[in-house]
Amino acid sequence: MFVNNQTLSNSKTRPQHFQSNWHVALFGLVWLAGGFAGSLQANETAAKVVSVAPVQSQLISPQMMVSGQVYSRYQSNLSAGVDGRLEWIAEAGQQVAQGDVLAKLDPTPLTLRKNELQAQLKRSQINAARLDKELARLKTLVAKQLISQTQLDQVQADRDLALADVELNRASLAQVQDQLSRAVVTAPFAGVVSQRHHQKGEEVSRSETLLQLVSLTDLEVRLFAPLAYAAFIQPGQQLQVYQQQGQTQLQLSSVIPVSDVRSQTFEARLAVTAADANNFSVGQLVSVALPTASASLSTVVHRDALVLGKQQHAVFLVQPNKEGGPQVKRLTVELGQEQGEWLQVKAAVKTGDQLVVRGADTLKDGDKVRVLSEAEFALAKSKSTADTVAL
Repeated sequence: MFVNNQTLSNSKTRPQHFQSNWHVALFGLVWLAGGFAGSLQANETAAKVVSVAPVQSQLISPQMMVSGQVYSRYQSNLSAGVDGRLEWIAEAGQQVAQGDVLAKLDPTPLTLRKNELQAQLKRSQINAARLDKELARLKTLVAKQLISQTQLDQVQADRDLALADVELNRASLAQVQDQLSRAVVTAPFAGVVSQRHHQKGEEVSRSETLLQLVSLTDLEVRLFAPLAYAAFIQPGQQLQVYQQQGQTQLQLSSVIPVSDVRSQTFEARLAVTAADANNFSVGQLVSVALPTASASLSTVVHRDALVLGKQQHAVFLVQPNKEGGPQVKRLTVELGQEQGEWLQVKAAVKTGDQLVVRGADTLKDGDKVRVLSEAEFALAKSKSTADTVAL
């Protein structure tokens, strides 16, 4: 068997070629791994984007929760004001606008009475005109001394009585016209028919209630609270109201600090604005935060700054690090009273300190951050809203 020397030479040098390629590949992998690790380290040390809100000082008072109920300010039992037979009445649950027809009574008896009075008025007017002419003729005769003054006085009295009859007939006709207008019952305000007490075809009297109309937009919350706390509220004050749809602030419209021996409570009423009316229903039960002492100046933070925990709650304070850039410090807080979007806290913060309100969930103590400006935060919120709508 013959073997070429060149073939033997190539077979001896091939392992050295493979060894050189393997070293190059290994070097590349090490370089990639080092770059990847450096990238991870850079990402870990990158500043996290957050938005902040300042710590504030507000007047806060201790509160107690009392139950209240939603009432309509306009809840009327409507009657016709005239006797008659009911021709038509609105259904319960029907929503009406101001001036819409709610019930109709048979106008036939009143129409006939109106026609009768119109005829009587016309008759009295004719009689008064006749006596006017008679009085003018007798005055001429008296001037010529053809009749006595007594006859003239008698005709003049008859003329005056005829004019009085005209006025009486006009007044009676106006009364019937008013009764005719009452035969059609219209809505004094916009609302819903909550009850109807009579049916079509029934005879009703002028004082009987036909139906109940309730306004759904003019609402108020009424509550009863211990009389001892009446001194801590006054009309115009804003109180926090809690209900199923959330919470809102309503203005105290009136306080009635009158009680009795047994209950020792007073009544207060809060006006529901037109914007909040859709969130409340007539008869709904709500809870109202009522002040129980005078307000004192307290440190408050925005509710979004709070990071809830099982054992304790915390906030992240933005402060400068050694390099001069911003970083966060985790501070535990004790919660107090709530006032709208602000919470009373006990913590190592002061008025004006900047707390993280967006992005706090991913932060750790000592993390570097980049604080969004007010303009950037507004753009971020608008973009988030647009994304939500698009979804």
